[in-house]
Amino acid sequence: MFGCQPKYTSTTSGDKNSELDVRNLEYTYLSTKGKLIFNSKGKETKLAVDTRIEKDKQMWMSMRVAKIEGLRVLATKDSVFALLKMEKEAYALSYDDVELLLGTRIDYDLLQSIFTGDLPASFEESRVKMEEEDFLLTRKDKGLESIASVNRTSQKLEKIAVLLKKEKKVATIDYDTFQPVVNGTDQSAPFHSLVKVGVGNQDKVMPETTVELNFSKIEVEVEAQKMPFKIPSKYKKKGRGDLVVKQ
Repeated sequence: MFGCQPKYTSTTSGDKNSELDVRNLEYTYLSTKGKLIFNSKGKETKLAVDTRIEKDKQMWMSMRVAKIEGLRVLATKDSVFALLKMEKEAYALSYDDVELLLGTRIDYDLLQSIFTGDLPASFEESRVKMEEEDFLLTRKDKGLESIASVNRTSQKLEKIAVLLKKEKKVATIDYDTFQPVVNGTDQSAPFHSLVKVGVGNQDKVMPETTVELNFSKIEVEVEAQKMPFKIPSKYKKKGRGDLVVKQ
């Protein structure tokens, strides 16, 4: 079990550690710039994406095509708000609603992790198994099994798998290309992450939906960043029922 972040000790096998001590990013405010590729049912969409994060509280996203903003998102611990600018629509959603779009369970911590590479807090109550290259963290909850792989050398999160037993669905997040972050005091983060949602298991997924992120910049900010989000009066307000219609 972990949760109090135990200090690690080195084994005689190179630089591999024998105790888990996950190296999450240390920050209060974070910003990123990058490219996002969304692929679902054979349709691919490429977007530029900027994010601003207040750790464990809220995150703001602006997505653009050819420098024209098409989507703005504000995610909090319990809700997701979205402005579809071309359609002039405003959505207020719960994370259960977001599951309809993605086909897998997601919460704020997991969403934040996709952009930061941090281990979600839900893994604090996990069973830990040490393997040759990684620590495997496993937790089960009401038909849901989550598995995280943390590299024994870097103590960085490298993969998360979420398995829905009843629905026979699986979602995986792979993290790689670890590079220094701006103002990070020798900290590094994954500059590439790949999300797959489909059928299979944690090792092999037949994806129905993929989201790929390639970051050009990740920066620890010294103060809070503005997260502008205002619903224009002309926008149509939408909710879960409208998502069901679109499926």
